[in-house]
Amino acid sequence: MTAFLYRFRDILLACWCAGCLPFLLPSRKWLPSAAFLLLGLSLRIWSRRHIGPHSRGRILSCPERSTGGPYRWFPHPLYLANLLVLTGLSSCLAGPRVLPLAGASAGPVLLYAVLAIAETRIVRTSAAPDRNRPHTAASGRWASEWTSLLPPLLLWAWAIR
Repeated sequence: MTAFLYRFRDILLACWCAGCLPFLLPSRKWLPSAAFLLLGLSLRIWSRRHIGPHSRGRILSCPERSTGGPYRWFPHPLYLANLLVLTGLSSCLAGPRVLPLAGASAGPVLLYAVLAIAETRIVRTSAAPDRNRPHTAASGRWASEWTSLLPPLLLWAWAIR
């Protein structure tokens, strides 16, 4: 079950967000949402730099353990970053209304909690080497990472228009 959730995590989140959209509209153009969005995107870049390109895959694996950067303080900073981005986008649409925000966040929080538990088990049982420094630009697919920042930024810009 966890392998399925991990493999299709992006599709599952997209479907959840599409289902929540009618409850979040009409847009309130709530500008404090930018803080969540920018904090989430910044944490995402920092985390991706430390975890490396293997985390983009469809198979849950642990070729190395990241122990530097944000992984020093949080066991799963990429999931936290993604939740902050989703909160920023949801709050941009819903404004400060608590119930639609809670509903929109429930699915992603549950998905990431299940995946975080599974990943923690794999990391604990893995004999993978620790890595406490960031990957260089030459060691990963950084072009795809930068382009992954555009959809949330464009959606947020569209929602506040």
